[in-house]
Amino acid sequence: MVGICFQINDWTLVIEENKLYRQDREVSVEPRLINLLRFLAQHSGEVFCRDELIKHVWDGAFVTDQVVTQSIFELRKVLRDGRLDNTRYLVTVPKRGYKLVAETKQIRLEDTPYWKPCDTFTSTEADENQNHNVELNTEEQEKEQDETAQLSFPAGPLTRAVTNISNQVSNEKKKQGESFSFLHRWKLLAFDFFLVGVLIAVIFSVTYQQTTTHITKAVDTDLIEFTYHASRNSNNETEYLADGISQKLMADLASVGHYRVQLNKTAFTTGILPGKAVNVRVEEQQNKTYLDVEYRSNISNRVLFSRQYLMTNANLEHVLRQSSQDLMRALGVQASEQDMNRLMLGLPKEHGLLEMLVRANHFINQTDQKNFEKGIDLLENIALAEPNNDYVLSELYIAYNAYSALNPELELDENTAKIEKLSQDLQARYALSDVGVLPSRIYEALAMIAIKQDNKEDARAYLNLAFKNRESAFSYILEGKLAELDGDLDQAGESYSKAFFMDTSLETYMLAENLAFYSDLETVAYFMYRAVNPSEVRLMG
Repeated sequence: MVGICFQINDWTLVIEENKLYRQDREVSVEPRLINLLRFLAQHSGEVFCRDELIKHVWDGAFVTDQVVTQSIFELRKVLRDGRLDNTRYLVTVPKRGYKLVAETKQIRLEDTPYWKPCDTFTSTEADENQNHNVELNTEEQEKEQDETAQLSFPAGPLTRAVTNISNQVSNEKKKQGESFSFLHRWKLLAFDFFLVGVLIAVIFSVTYQQTTTHITKAVDTDLIEFTYHASRNSNNETEYLADGISQKLMADLASVGHYRVQLNKTAFTTGILPGKAVNVRVEEQQNKTYLDVEYRSNISNRVLFSRQYLMTNANLEHVLRQSSQDLMRALGVQASEQDMNRLMLGLPKEHGLLEMLVRANHFINQTDQKNFEKGIDLLENIALAEPNNDYVLSELYIAYNAYSALNPELELDENTAKIEKLSQDLQARYALSDVGVLPSRIYEALAMIAIKQDNKEDARAYLNLAFKNRESAFSYILEGKLAELDGDLDQAGESYSKAFFMDTSLETYMLAENLAFYSDLETVAYFMYRAVNPSEVRLMG
């Protein structure tokens, strides 16, 4: 498309240069994003799902849905360019895809308002004059060199330029019959020594200047960061188990202790250094599976707790309970037997189902559509085996809704029917239940049902019960949605930011944006929006 450009609101897209221009701005953009914007500009106002974008923009290459989603995010922040106005460019059409809504028109390269071609010189006459000048300059330089050679004298390296000028002056004087002054040469040398002295003084000053202390990290001693690892033989199954067990240990600690927890699985940074770190690894050795749990202090960089547990399908519940209790003791958290029993409520009892639940928790914390579907399949199989397990049904209900939020452009008619059926079952069972304390996940599911039914009073009551047991990123997202329904955008932004702090990931951002209903996070949660949509300086750096 030689010479073809697009005017997109106040931006000018110059495809040949991989650049966007607007008044006093010039932004270089990756070819991947340029190709995507060019295609959307050619079909402005049309909706395209991710498969169609992969077909037309990536030529049907093997590209995951996550690549498309991330490209849309990056393109949005390029077009926004750090501005806080309400100009809209790319929008998500729920259950369909994406479209460009900006005012768009095709223009010629020379008609662009901010792009200007570089000046060029092609005159033959100018070339000849330049060549003539070069010849003259060469002859003059040779002549000057011959004359200078007769009058050479010691000059320091810092004043060679000054010396050359002096030589020219001296040559003129010689032509007039004047002799070069010996005193003048020594004045030049003295000036050279003066410059050397100034240079030494500057170097000395810079070398010994005191620098200002800059604090780039603050240590939070009440924050624990969990990191999971696969077996050293790169077995993916062990990574899934390590992730699921990490989430269980985090949930237990958040339910009983005073610590705040977060999972380390992203490149985002918050500027806060966790005071403590817990590493979870599932290792395979000699046909046996072991769970390794290590607790390290980031302040002293010492390992304060390390233990290995032999793990099988038959003793998995015992290992989860024991490792959780041991870690709490190492952290100084007092957990009674009653507390531990409450933390194990709702876990599947049949052989092999608990391991399926642990693996499902890994998959439903991924943005990749196919991986998420694997997690839903595992939860559905567990629900078939234990149809009266309210905890599993709550996990499944939340997973269906999260899947819809992470994939707003997909048609979810089948899941919609399942969501409605689970909603009715959970509400009926809770109304008939005489259980004094329920797992937090059930309260979260009931709160979400109430929010979707615009029953704010019940939703608030369920959330209070959930927070009474523990804090979680999902509960904070629900709290933010409820605050938006009340019209309290400040509280909503605070709740979404707490969720993002606990689980600093793209999944948390997308859930806060699309769960139950769409939220404009640039307006509601500026901190989250800036974390996922950094400034142009960070983008181009």
